[in-house]
Amino acid sequence: MTIQEQAQQLELLADQVPTGIALATKGELEDVQAQVLGLLGETGSATAIQGSVQIAMRQIDEVAASLENVRLQIREAAQHHLRG
Repeated sequence: MTIQEQAQQLELLADQVPTGIALATKGELEDVQAQVLGLLGETGSATAIQGSVQIAMRQIDEVAASLENVRLQIREAAQHHLRG
């Protein structure tokens, strides 16, 4: 495999990093959070659940950032191959 082919393969791999999954999950959690609030109103249970959802969403943000970092590192490796 040539260096050019390796760079192309790395670019394809970078596109396969599932960065969208984390963001989609966060969106689903936001929907759940809104539904909990709608069902329970401003209650202690709703507040506790919302706190847990907020923690999960912060963790998802961290995962999303980590996945984006993986994608960028793979792309940088591809660019490095092209520069020789």
